[in-house]
Amino acid sequence: MQSYIVPMLKKNVRRVFRLFKKPPKVLIPSAKRMHQYDRHLVVGKKVLDVGTGSGVLAEMAFKKGAMEVTAIDINPAAVKAAADRVPRAKVLHSNLFEKVEDTYDTIIFAAPWSEGEVKKPFDHAIFDTGVSERFFRDVGKYLQKDGRIWFEYSDAFPENFNRLEKLINDNGFVIDKQWSYEDWGELVERNVGVYLFEIKTLN
Repeated sequence: MQSYIVPMLKKNVRRVFRLFKKPPKVLIPSAKRMHQYDRHLVVGKKVLDVGTGSGVLAEMAFKKGAMEVTAIDINPAAVKAAADRVPRAKVLHSNLFEKVEDTYDTIIFAAPWSEGEVKKPFDHAIFDTGVSERFFRDVGKYLQKDGRIWFEYSDAFPENFNRLEKLINDNGFVIDKQWSYEDWGELVERNVGVYLFEIKTLN
């Protein structure tokens, strides 16, 4: 699969980016993705937004009642974009939980789900190079008792998607609720499902 998928993705990434006058530095979620979050996301008082990108979910967390929001991203351009967009948030340049020291009742991660090679900071928002595994391995250290994880992923790459529930369960969590919508996947050139999972600690 790698011998076909990765070259195909490289070709399609170039094709998608040609739609822009300049290649984007920060991933901007689609209207459908934001609608799914707006309709279902429930936050507590203290929120961690992992891979914040443009900061739109950190901004939404405040609108939904959060009192404190910490937003983290490995991409320096995303850190700047989020800080500019959401001045109330604490924004950190962090490789996952590297710079995180606190605990939260709500943790949000719109995770990357495509296969490919990370060559520049923006690519971290597209390619899942083991970041989902690292996230679920470590997230329990930062989630308060009875806290919730909101995790977004796609079935664009079935092998990755099909192992997701086992990955969640093996790290002491369980999917409580899920929602999805169908959209055109530019990188794989077919319709894909985009899923939002509400996840809790497995008791």
